[in-house]
Amino acid sequence: MSKISAADVVEIHQVLGLFTHVMDNMELDALHLVVTEDVVIDPVGEGESAPEPIHGRETFRGLVALRTGAAADHHTLDPVVLVDEDGTVRARSRFLAVGPDGSVSNGEYRDVLRRTPEGWRISYRRAFHRKPLVVAPSAGLPSGAWGAHSGNVPTLS
Repeated sequence: MSKISAADVVEIHQVLGLFTHVMDNMELDALHLVVTEDVVIDPVGEGESAPEPIHGRETFRGLVALRTGAAADHHTLDPVVLVDEDGTVRARSRFLAVGPDGSVSNGEYRDVLRRTPEGWRISYRRAFHRKPLVVAPSAGLPSGAWGAHSGNVPTLS
C-alpha cells in the first residue's frame, strides 16, 4: 500500500484534529473515533522525567479521566501524511497548547495510523515539545522515516 486516496488523507486529517477536541473537551466516550483499541500513547516528557508509554484505549481513558483542574487547550497544525514502503501510514503534525493562564507551549505529534473497519485511527502517538529543542528526538520512535524528505509522501490515487 504505497498509495492512499485523497479521501484517506482527508479522513486522517479529521482524526488528527478530532483527537484534540475529544481530549480537551473530555469527551472520552468518543475515544473510539480517534484511536485503536490497542493504541500506544507515548506522552510528552523528556529524559528521565518522561512518563512510560500508555498501552490500550481503556487504560488511556482511565488515566485521562483522572485529570483534575483546568488543562491546556490544544490546536493541531500542519499535518503531513506519510506512507512507508511497507505501507505503514504515519503523520507528523505540530501542536500549540494554550494553558489556563494564557501561557503557550508548542510541540509535535508523530503518529502511526491504521485503517480499521470503522475508518482511520491513531494506533501510536508520540508527543514532544519543540521549544527549547534543537533536534527532534528519535529515540523510542517506531522504525521508519518520519520526514517528507525521505520520499514517503503518499502518491494520491
